[in-house]
Amino acid sequence: MSVLARLTAGSRVALWGYGREGRATHGFLATRVPGLTPTLVTDGDDEVADLPQLRGALGREAIAEGVFEVVVKSPGVSLYRPEVMAAVGAGTIVTSSTNLWFETGPSRFVLAVTGTKGKSTTASLIAHLWRGVEPDVALAGNVGVPLVGVEPDGAPMVLELSSYQIADLAYGPDLMVLTNLFPEHLDWHRSHETYFADKLRLVDLAPAAVLNAADQRSCQRLEGYTNATWYNTPAGWRATDEGVYRADELVVEAAGLAVPGRHNLDNLAAALAALETAGVDARRAASRAASFEGLRHRLEVLGWRDGRLWVNDSISTTPESAAAAVRAFAGKPLTLLLGGQERGQDPAPLAAALEGADVRIVTLPDNGARLAEAVARPGVVVHAAADLRAALARAYLLTPEGGTVLLSPAAPSYGHFRDFEDRGDAFRAFAGFADGA
Repeated sequence: MSVLARLTAGSRVALWGYGREGRATHGFLATRVPGLTPTLVTDGDDEVADLPQLRGALGREAIAEGVFEVVVKSPGVSLYRPEVMAAVGAGTIVTSSTNLWFETGPSRFVLAVTGTKGKSTTASLIAHLWRGVEPDVALAGNVGVPLVGVEPDGAPMVLELSSYQIADLAYGPDLMVLTNLFPEHLDWHRSHETYFADKLRLVDLAPAAVLNAADQRSCQRLEGYTNATWYNTPAGWRATDEGVYRADELVVEAAGLAVPGRHNLDNLAAALAALETAGVDARRAASRAASFEGLRHRLEVLGWRDGRLWVNDSISTTPESAAAAVRAFAGKPLTLLLGGQERGQDPAPLAAALEGADVRIVTLPDNGARLAEAVARPGVVVHAAADLRAALARAYLLTPEGGTVLLSPAAPSYGHFRDFEDRGDAFRAFAGFADGA
């Protein structure tokens, strides 16, 4: 029996987390189970001043006591937290809004996208391209609207899923895309191998997958997987510096795209391979590629100011993503703002990308100094900044006219900003581009 089918107006249900998804889940339950009044459980950082039709807020210790029949947790709450494990041991059903939505038996075709990096851009690209063929395609999940805010029936839907959402997912989409795998989210998954295993559960849940032949970890872990379409292969959709090919045919030229970087060509190749696998005329859809403007905080070119190009790549939380950003501006004077929360990640990919680059580095707390020491070769100018505002002031002085100031920190923002979006908004404001200026 599904969790939704068990619930009545008198069921003891907790919502753990009341952010964007938690609030959407509250509304979803109100329509699906009339009269149900959930209890909010919070870690103390949710905005809970207004609690209509909630029983009030309790601390997370209430979860471990097993007083609830069902707990619907937000994605940011780790499946491996002691309170979650204690609740499950006490007989509580711990689930997610993603599972609840799938329990409604959606008739939409669902194409889900995941991966360590590129999933938001790839999901948005797929939706953008697909709308040239099917105007009513929906975009949901971490990008777009919360999944539980989408009706279960209708036009096809593109769904972005994080490893947090996949770890306890009980249902699969009709088709899934995996962009790549890098070590990430150790704090949530407890180990990198657990992270990889949780991410790859989506391959097992979906009847068909679109996979990246250029990603070493994907190839190693999914060798022999039979029901897959591989992109970045000679006979399929593949990205090169010139653009995106279908076999030997150049379908989309890189020079005509609004989003910079070779990694965005990989994202486009993934999108076109996914659409073709879904039965869409991918060449027709590809005609919309040039009108895709990218997403905020993801290698977002803010514009020129004071003779310098300012680029916001606050989404960059790994050395691999920062390496991709650096390569996007190869051959030009570059000042890199580097550092954030320490996660002990290997900086080698970034060091390789910086080899031979005309680069200066301004470090940010907490781990900027460590990263800079590992990636800067002799002769590279490195300056330490106390905070982001000071880093921009230093970067302005270091960067020659015609150069680029790039925020691509290779580390999370926590401890200094609410999230990467908060960090990116601060960068925009300090650079003089607040509100799109």
